[in-house]
Amino acid sequence: MSTSHKEKIIRVLQLFQTTDEKTPMNAVQISQKLEEEYGMENVHRTSIYDDVRLLQSCGYPIKQAENSHKGWYMEKYLLEDWEIKLMLDSVQQARCVSVHEANEIRNKLLNLTSQRGQSRFSHMIMPLPGNVRDVGQIGEYIEIMLEAMYLHKKIQFQYTEINNAMEKVLRKEGKMYQLNLYTIYWSDNNYYLIGSHDNHDGLTNYRLDRIENMSMSSEETIPAEEKIGVNPELVIQDYIKKSVNHFSGDTIRIEVEYKPAPITNAILYDFAGEGIRVRPLDNGKYKAVFKKMDSVTLVGWFVQYANRFKVISPKSLKDKIIENLEQAQSIYSE
Repeated sequence: MSTSHKEKIIRVLQLFQTTDEKTPMNAVQISQKLEEEYGMENVHRTSIYDDVRLLQSCGYPIKQAENSHKGWYMEKYLLEDWEIKLMLDSVQQARCVSVHEANEIRNKLLNLTSQRGQSRFSHMIMPLPGNVRDVGQIGEYIEIMLEAMYLHKKIQFQYTEINNAMEKVLRKEGKMYQLNLYTIYWSDNNYYLIGSHDNHDGLTNYRLDRIENMSMSSEETIPAEEKIGVNPELVIQDYIKKSVNHFSGDTIRIEVEYKPAPITNAILYDFAGEGIRVRPLDNGKYKAVFKKMDSVTLVGWFVQYANRFKVISPKSLKDKIIENLEQAQSIYSE
């Protein structure tokens, strides 16, 4: 194979890398692009068929278009555009990722789609990002944690807190924490480290964006079975519900009264889910019945929407809401 032929094969392959199922390319189009973009003149279209067969024999996933007159496309993308869109949105709203890191990840994700796919994304108005402004080390820290769990090694780090001046400072004068890391959990746009300390039984958690100077220790991790008992997966799942998501209680039956309106209905449906049951009352209002896990966040939700929903039962939940509202009134009355 001559040098010019080798170059032509490479250029044809590069052209196919810009295609997808909806934007195939036929021999005539390939010949035109070889001339326009690479200065290759007098490329006979029949030679393109030979090039396609050669590339296919080498394992490249070049497929015939449904309409054979439209040519071929390269079936190489592991992700659909809608899947990339979901990941783009998640990255852009992640508070533990810096704007710089989010942009780098975004560019890598866009490289997983075709030129047509990239063009589709370029036509979207990007929403306001939720990323932090400063350049962090989240990517480096996640790599350290993944490697530590793979090698069964502990990790060590310093932890920060917010002082009265609203500044991030090292906790306990820069104490170095050492953790048996068991999993990394994503909740409310933040990563949480779930693990245990050598000198304490049970589990603990740390928020990744509050960690500084992380490294992998040379010490072996104490297995979760030794620290928290049998079925550690179930123990960790229960811990996450109670300590990270703050769902600490039993599932309770809740009755609320409200004045129906499109926005109010949507708010309640999103919160209660499909299991909600409603019926009209004689006073023009509605009564809704649904089940939720008792928690701090449950009380907070009803306090947030106290102008829309009145809890009828259980009395214990109603009393907690009233207590929170009275405390708020006391603060604002000072």
